[in-house]
Amino acid sequence: MAGAAVQVPAQAALVAPAVAGALAALPAAAEPSDSEATSAEEGAPQRARTTKSKRSGESKEAKEKDKEPRPEPLTWSQVAAHAQSWTAAVRADLNYGAGIVVERSGLVLTNHHVIANTRSVTVTPFGGEATKAEVLDSDVGLDLALLRVQLAEPLPREASVGSAAGLGVGDDVLAVGSPRKMFFSVSRGMVSFPARQLDGVSYIQTDLPINEGNSGGPLVDREGHVVGVVSFILKESQGLSFALPIDRALARFAPQLEAARQAREGAAAAGAGGSAESEPPSAQR
Repeated sequence: MAGAAVQVPAQAALVAPAVAGALAALPAAAEPSDSEATSAEEGAPQRARTTKSKRSGESKEAKEKDKEPRPEPLTWSQVAAHAQSWTAAVRADLNYGAGIVVERSGLVLTNHHVIANTRSVTVTPFGGEATKAEVLDSDVGLDLALLRVQLAEPLPREASVGSAAGLGVGDDVLAVGSPRKMFFSVSRGMVSFPARQLDGVSYIQTDLPINEGNSGGPLVDREGHVVGVVSFILKESQGLSFALPIDRALARFAPQLEAARQAREGAAAAGAGGSAESEPPSAQR
Protein backbone atom coordinates (compact mmCIF):
# COMPACT_ATOMS: atom_id res chain seq x y z
CA MET A 1 0.00 0.00 0.00
CA ALA A 2 1.50 3.29 -1.03
CA GLY A 3 1.33 6.14 1.42
CA ALA A 4 -0.69 9.17 0.43
CA ALA A 5 1.14 12.48 0.26
CA VAL A 6 0.64 14.60 3.32
CA GLN A 7 -0.03 18.22 2.55
CA VAL A 8 1.48 20.58 5.05
CA PRO A 9 -0.44 23.89 5.25
CA ALA A 10 1.60 27.01 4.79
CA GLN A 11 2.30 28.95 7.96
CA ALA A 12 -0.06 31.88 8.42
CA ALA A 13 1.50 35.33 8.26
CA LEU A 14 1.67 37.23 11.54
CA VAL A 15 -0.10 40.59 11.40
CA ALA A 16 0.80 43.19 14.03
CA PRO A 17 -2.22 45.02 15.49
CA ALA A 18 -2.56 48.77 14.98
CA VAL A 19 -1.42 49.61 18.50
CA ALA A 20 -0.85 53.31 17.91
CA GLY A 21 -4.30 53.86 16.47
CA ALA A 22 -5.95 51.99 19.33
CA LEU A 23 -4.15 54.04 21.97
CA ALA A 24 -5.03 57.28 20.26
CA ALA A 25 -8.72 56.41 20.47
CA LEU A 26 -8.70 55.99 24.26
CA PRO A 27 -10.26 58.94 26.19
CA ALA A 28 -8.01 60.92 28.55
CA ALA A 29 -8.35 60.13 32.28
CA ALA A 30 -9.86 62.86 34.48
CA GLU A 31 -7.86 64.33 37.40
CA PRO A 32 -9.16 63.05 40.80
CA SER A 33 -10.56 65.53 43.35
CA ASP A 34 -8.89 66.08 46.78
CA SER A 35 -11.57 63.98 48.59
CA GLU A 36 -11.28 61.14 46.12
CA ALA A 37 -7.48 61.12 46.47
CA THR A 38 -7.71 61.02 50.32
CA SER A 39 -10.23 58.15 50.21
CA ALA A 40 -8.03 56.20 47.82
CA GLU A 41 -4.98 56.67 50.07
CA GLU A 42 -6.86 55.48 53.19
CA GLY A 43 -8.18 52.36 51.44
CA ALA A 44 -4.84 51.37 49.91
CA PRO A 45 -3.31 49.69 53.03
CA GLN A 46 -6.47 47.63 53.61
CA ARG A 47 -6.48 46.42 50.02
CA ALA A 48 -2.80 45.57 50.27
CA ARG A 49 -3.37 43.52 53.46
CA THR A 50 -6.31 41.69 51.87
CA THR A 51 -4.33 40.90 48.73
CA LYS A 52 -1.32 39.75 50.75
CA SER A 53 -3.52 37.52 52.95
CA LYS A 54 -5.19 36.00 49.89
CA ARG A 55 -1.86 35.29 48.22
CA SER A 56 -0.54 33.77 51.44
CA GLY A 57 -3.53 31.43 51.62
CA GLU A 58 -3.12 30.39 47.99
CA SER A 59 0.59 29.76 48.54
CA LYS A 60 -0.16 27.61 51.59
CA GLU A 61 -2.71 25.56 49.65
CA ALA A 62 -0.21 25.04 46.84
CA LYS A 63 2.45 23.85 49.29
CA GLU A 64 0.03 21.44 50.94
CA LYS A 65 -0.96 20.10 47.53
CA ASP A 66 2.70 19.51 46.64
CA LYS A 67 3.07 17.42 49.81
CA GLU A 68 0.31 15.03 48.74
CA PRO A 69 1.70 11.67 47.57
CA ARG A 70 1.60 11.24 43.83
CA PRO A 71 1.00 7.82 42.25
CA GLU A 72 4.11 6.18 40.90
CA PRO A 73 4.09 5.75 37.11
CA LEU A 74 3.61 2.20 35.87
CA THR A 75 6.72 0.34 34.83
CA TRP A 76 6.78 -1.09 31.33
CA SER A 77 6.56 -4.58 32.83
CA GLN A 78 3.31 -3.57 34.56
CA VAL A 79 1.94 -2.01 31.37
CA ALA A 80 2.78 -5.15 29.39
CA ALA A 81 1.19 -7.49 31.94
CA HIS A 82 -1.92 -5.30 32.06
CA ALA A 83 -2.26 -5.34 28.26
CA GLN A 84 -1.71 -9.10 28.03
CA SER A 85 -4.56 -9.71 30.50
CA TRP A 86 -7.21 -8.49 28.02
CA THR A 87 -5.55 -9.69 24.81
CA ALA A 88 -6.72 -12.87 23.09
CA ALA A 89 -5.12 -15.21 20.59
CA VAL A 90 -7.24 -15.74 17.47
CA ARG A 91 -7.05 -18.71 15.14
CA ALA A 92 -9.14 -18.97 11.98
CA ASP A 93 -8.44 -22.19 10.05
CA LEU A 94 -4.71 -21.83 9.34
CA ASN A 95 -4.59 -18.08 10.06
CA TYR A 96 -3.21 -16.75 13.33
CA GLY A 97 -3.70 -13.31 14.82
CA ALA A 98 -4.64 -11.48 18.00
CA GLY A 99 -7.70 -9.78 19.39
CA ILE A 100 -8.78 -7.25 22.03
CA VAL A 101 -11.42 -8.14 24.62
CA VAL A 102 -13.71 -5.11 24.34
CA GLU A 103 -16.63 -6.55 26.34
CA ARG A 104 -16.42 -9.06 29.17
CA SER A 105 -19.46 -10.93 27.88
CA GLY A 106 -17.25 -12.29 25.10
CA LEU A 107 -16.82 -9.65 22.37
CA VAL A 108 -13.36 -9.59 20.82
CA LEU A 109 -12.11 -7.07 18.26
CA THR A 110 -9.66 -8.21 15.58
CA ASN A 111 -8.78 -7.63 11.91
CA HIS A 112 -11.08 -8.73 9.11
CA HIS A 113 -8.22 -10.26 7.13
CA VAL A 114 -7.52 -12.66 10.01
CA ILE A 115 -10.94 -14.33 9.72
CA ALA A 116 -11.78 -13.64 6.04
CA ASN A 117 -12.82 -16.72 4.00
CA THR A 118 -12.39 -19.11 6.92
CA ARG A 119 -14.80 -21.70 8.34
CA SER A 120 -13.71 -22.13 11.94
CA VAL A 121 -12.68 -19.42 14.43
CA THR A 122 -11.39 -19.98 17.95
CA VAL A 123 -10.40 -17.42 20.57
CA THR A 124 -8.06 -18.05 23.51
CA PRO A 125 -8.17 -15.41 26.27
CA PHE A 126 -4.98 -14.86 28.24
CA GLY A 127 -4.72 -17.67 30.76
CA GLY A 128 -7.88 -19.31 29.37
CA GLU A 129 -8.89 -22.13 27.06
CA ALA A 130 -9.51 -22.04 23.32
CA THR A 131 -13.21 -21.42 22.68
CA LYS A 132 -15.23 -21.35 19.48
CA ALA A 133 -16.30 -17.94 18.26
CA GLU A 134 -18.58 -16.52 15.59
CA VAL A 135 -18.20 -13.40 13.48
CA LEU A 136 -20.80 -10.98 14.78
CA ASP A 137 -19.96 -8.18 12.33
CA SER A 138 -17.11 -7.07 10.08
CA ASP A 139 -15.93 -4.12 8.02
CA VAL A 140 -13.71 -4.80 5.02
CA GLY A 141 -12.88 -1.12 4.45
CA LEU A 142 -11.55 -0.62 7.98
CA ASP A 143 -10.24 -4.21 8.15
CA LEU A 144 -12.14 -4.91 11.37
CA ALA A 145 -14.12 -7.85 12.70
CA LEU A 146 -16.11 -8.25 15.90
CA LEU A 147 -16.15 -11.79 17.28
CA ARG A 148 -18.53 -13.24 19.84
CA VAL A 149 -17.26 -16.01 22.10
CA GLN A 150 -19.76 -18.32 23.78
CA LEU A 151 -18.97 -18.17 27.51
CA ALA A 152 -20.57 -19.65 30.61
CA GLU A 153 -19.26 -16.75 32.70
CA PRO A 154 -18.07 -13.24 31.73
CA LEU A 155 -14.34 -12.81 31.25
CA PRO A 156 -12.47 -11.33 34.22
CA ARG A 157 -11.13 -8.34 32.30
CA GLU A 158 -11.78 -6.15 29.29
CA ALA A 159 -9.56 -3.60 27.62
CA SER A 160 -8.75 -0.32 29.32
CA VAL A 161 -9.72 2.04 26.52
CA GLY A 162 -7.82 5.25 25.83
CA SER A 163 -7.81 7.58 22.85
CA ALA A 164 -5.48 8.08 19.93
CA ALA A 165 -6.25 11.81 19.95
CA GLY A 166 -3.56 12.57 22.52
CA LEU A 167 -0.72 10.70 20.81
CA GLY A 168 2.29 12.64 19.56
CA VAL A 169 5.45 11.92 17.62
CA GLY A 170 7.95 10.07 19.80
CA ASP A 171 5.41 8.74 22.33
CA ASP A 172 6.25 5.26 23.62
CA VAL A 173 3.85 2.45 22.71
CA LEU A 174 3.78 -1.33 22.82
CA ALA A 175 1.89 -4.07 21.02
CA VAL A 176 0.71 -7.53 22.08
CA GLY A 177 0.14 -10.25 19.52
CA SER A 178 0.90 -13.72 18.16
CA PRO A 179 3.89 -13.24 15.84
CA ARG A 180 4.80 -16.57 14.23
CA LYS A 181 2.37 -18.27 16.66
CA MET A 182 4.29 -16.89 19.65
CA PHE A 183 1.09 -16.01 21.52
CA PHE A 184 0.90 -12.95 23.80
CA SER A 185 4.30 -11.65 22.72
CA VAL A 186 5.06 -8.00 23.51
CA SER A 187 7.02 -5.56 21.35
CA ARG A 188 7.83 -1.94 22.10
CA GLY A 189 8.47 1.13 19.98
CA MET A 190 7.29 4.67 19.43
CA VAL A 191 4.84 6.72 17.40
CA SER A 192 6.39 7.87 14.13
CA PHE A 193 3.38 9.84 12.91
CA PRO A 194 0.07 9.95 14.83
CA ALA A 195 -2.33 10.52 11.93
CA ARG A 196 -1.01 9.06 8.67
CA GLN A 197 -3.62 9.23 5.92
CA LEU A 198 -3.68 6.11 3.73
CA ASP A 199 -6.50 5.41 1.27
CA GLY A 200 -8.71 7.93 3.05
CA VAL A 201 -8.25 6.40 6.51
CA SER A 202 -6.19 7.85 9.37
CA TYR A 203 -3.71 5.43 10.97
CA ILE A 204 -1.18 5.60 13.80
CA GLN A 205 2.22 5.02 12.23
CA THR A 206 4.81 3.39 14.50
CA ASP A 207 8.26 1.84 14.27
CA LEU A 208 7.14 -1.33 16.10
CA PRO A 209 8.60 -4.63 14.85
CA ILE A 210 5.35 -6.21 13.62
CA ASN A 211 5.19 -9.70 12.13
CA GLU A 212 2.58 -12.09 10.78
CA GLY A 213 0.31 -12.91 13.73
CA ASN A 214 0.34 -9.44 15.29
CA SER A 215 -2.74 -8.42 13.31
CA GLY A 216 -5.72 -7.45 15.45
CA GLY A 217 -3.76 -7.01 18.66
CA PRO A 218 -3.75 -3.89 20.82
CA LEU A 219 -1.50 -0.86 20.51
CA VAL A 220 -1.03 0.39 24.07
CA ASP A 221 0.19 3.73 25.42
CA ARG A 222 2.46 4.49 28.39
CA GLU A 223 -0.48 4.48 30.84
CA GLY A 224 -1.64 1.01 29.78
CA HIS A 225 -4.63 2.09 27.67
CA VAL A 226 -5.37 0.61 24.26
CA VAL A 227 -5.13 3.37 21.65
CA GLY A 228 -5.16 1.38 18.43
CA VAL A 229 -5.72 -1.94 16.64
CA VAL A 230 -2.54 -3.24 14.99
CA SER A 231 -3.48 -3.57 11.32
CA PHE A 232 -0.65 -3.94 8.80
CA ILE A 233 2.91 -3.18 7.72
CA LEU A 234 4.27 -1.98 4.40
CA LYS A 235 5.91 -4.79 2.44
CA GLU A 236 9.64 -4.67 1.79
CA SER A 237 10.14 -2.12 4.54
CA GLN A 238 11.31 -1.97 8.14
CA GLY A 239 9.83 0.05 10.99
CA LEU A 240 6.68 0.99 9.08
CA SER A 241 3.68 -0.47 10.91
CA PHE A 242 0.19 0.95 11.22
CA ALA A 243 -2.69 0.74 13.71
CA LEU A 244 -6.26 1.93 13.36
CA PRO A 245 -7.21 4.34 16.18
CA ILE A 246 -9.32 2.58 18.81
CA ASP A 247 -11.77 5.50 18.75
CA ARG A 248 -12.67 4.72 15.14
CA ALA A 249 -12.85 0.97 15.74
CA LEU A 250 -15.18 1.14 18.75
CA ALA A 251 -17.40 3.72 17.08
CA ARG A 252 -17.90 1.29 14.17
CA PHE A 253 -19.34 -1.38 16.48
CA ALA A 254 -20.93 0.87 19.11
CA PRO A 255 -24.49 -0.59 18.86
CA GLN A 256 -23.30 -4.18 19.34
CA LEU A 257 -21.05 -3.25 22.24
CA GLU A 258 -23.76 -1.31 24.04
CA ALA A 259 -26.33 -4.11 23.56
CA ALA A 260 -23.89 -6.71 24.93
CA ARG A 261 -23.01 -4.54 27.92
CA GLN A 262 -26.66 -3.95 28.79
CA ALA A 263 -27.43 -7.66 28.48
CA ARG A 264 -24.53 -8.60 30.78
CA GLU A 265 -25.47 -6.00 33.40
CA GLY A 266 -29.13 -7.04 33.22
CA ALA A 267 -28.24 -10.70 33.72
CA ALA A 268 -26.02 -9.81 36.67
CA ALA A 269 -28.79 -7.76 38.27
CA ALA A 270 -31.33 -10.55 37.74
CA GLY A 271 -28.95 -13.08 39.24
CA ALA A 272 -28.38 -10.93 42.29
CA GLY A 273 -32.13 -10.52 42.81
CA GLY A 274 -32.79 -14.23 42.41
CA SER A 275 -30.12 -15.19 44.92
CA ALA A 276 -31.59 -12.80 47.49
CA GLU A 277 -35.10 -14.27 47.05
CA SER A 278 -33.81 -17.82 47.47
CA GLU A 279 -32.15 -17.06 50.80
CA PRO A 280 -33.99 -17.85 54.04
CA PRO A 281 -35.69 -14.91 55.80
CA SER A 282 -33.02 -14.81 58.50
CA ALA A 283 -30.30 -14.36 55.86
CA GLN A 284 -32.28 -11.62 54.08
CA ARG A 285 -32.57 -9.63 57.29
